[in-house]
Amino acid sequence: MSASDASIEDSEPASRGRTLGWTSSTYFAEGLPWSIIHQVASEYLTAIGMPARQIGYTGWLNGTTLLKFLWSPLVDLFGTLKRWMVATQVLLGIGVGVLAVVAHSLAGEAGAKDTRWIWLSLLGLGVLSATYDIACDGYYMGALKKHDQARYSGARVAAYRAAMLVGSSGLVFLGGYFNWLVAFGLAGVLLVGLAILHHGLLKEVPRSELEQQAESAEADAQERTWQRRLAHVKDAYLSFLLQPKAWLIIGFLLCYKMSDNLVSSMSKLLFARELGVPTDVRGVLNSLSLGASIVGAIVGGAWIARRSLKVTLFRITLLMVATQPLFVVLAAFAPELMVSVPGTVKNSSQLVWGEAWLGLGSVALVIVLEQVCGGMAVAAQIVFIMQHSAPEHRAAHYAFATAVYSLPQTVIGGLSGQFYEGLGPVAYFSFVSVLTLPAVVLAQLVPTERVVPGSGPG
Repeated sequence: MSASDASIEDSEPASRGRTLGWTSSTYFAEGLPWSIIHQVASEYLTAIGMPARQIGYTGWLNGTTLLKFLWSPLVDLFGTLKRWMVATQVLLGIGVGVLAVVAHSLAGEAGAKDTRWIWLSLLGLGVLSATYDIACDGYYMGALKKHDQARYSGARVAAYRAAMLVGSSGLVFLGGYFNWLVAFGLAGVLLVGLAILHHGLLKEVPRSELEQQAESAEADAQERTWQRRLAHVKDAYLSFLLQPKAWLIIGFLLCYKMSDNLVSSMSKLLFARELGVPTDVRGVLNSLSLGASIVGAIVGGAWIARRSLKVTLFRITLLMVATQPLFVVLAAFAPELMVSVPGTVKNSSQLVWGEAWLGLGSVALVIVLEQVCGGMAVAAQIVFIMQHSAPEHRAAHYAFATAVYSLPQTVIGGLSGQFYEGLGPVAYFSFVSVLTLPAVVLAQLVPTERVVPGSGPG
């Protein structure tokens, strides 16, 4: 039996329900820690009165995603993907519980606040979350055949976004309505519960034929174990960098979602400072945003599965790029669309709704359009990376590719608060819109499937 035939799941209707179940639950477990680190943390820092620059620094927590390729080969070499997934989920649950205690204590302090323990907790969670990502993505690619990887890409993105909905809306609401001990504490319990579920639900992924051959060779020549492992690590990176048109692939990954982090990190400040949208209404808008992105991911995944990535990539890229300038329009017309005077309205009950509908309606429309197209783009990006990951290095290649596209988000995203304050909202979102244009050109040039050296385009 070939490696492609050894997948745990197939395309038969009887297996689709189970496949949908574990793909959804595992990627929900991937999305919730990300939301805590990048969304809930920034809302928490805003709630306890931290400045915009410090809120922008949460973008640098993306560094754990950027650097996870350094230890991704270890996930391929030691243990099993299932064990890595379950172990990291348990540790994430414990870590979020620690964060709950630290965050609750700091929120109750008066005067200047020392946030160093918050940042240390978030950094630790970032490393654990990135390790879980490596194992989860490798498991997905190993458990499903190529066609089913595209088929379920929309479901996995939808589950990931659903976890973000729980984080950015549910946990933030609990933190504001009750306290942050309740919010983060419940998240920790949920992560441990998911680990228990996956311990019983997931099967072990059969290794590819090349991995099996390597294991057999290691059994015959045990003294060469570490030499083989080092060779595996070296080959994992070189095989990605030396594939045909690697420079186009890397350039595309760098450009494709460059503006996503910059928009999301500062859009809340646009809504709060320029349009006067109160916190609880922003929570509702977060729900609308994530709901639209889930719809976009499902539509994008289905479109790609039906027409292929080669046909749809450029069209999806154009749709994504066309929505970015809508934030420039919101910023430019903020005085006319003002919902309330910032700082004078604490929640939605104090709004004069007859005067707020135009501004809120405009914000909601922009959010829906941008997130639907953004969700489609995420689905395209995931399929693109999977189709450029070699079977014998699937976890390492996927981790390396995600590190590449995380690089600009990490480097520039951490400075987004300073850019926003220095440029102003109109110039800031104009700059972000320009950053999307190279992706349009590269979407027409980049190969959409991995080409094996010497085989020619396939």
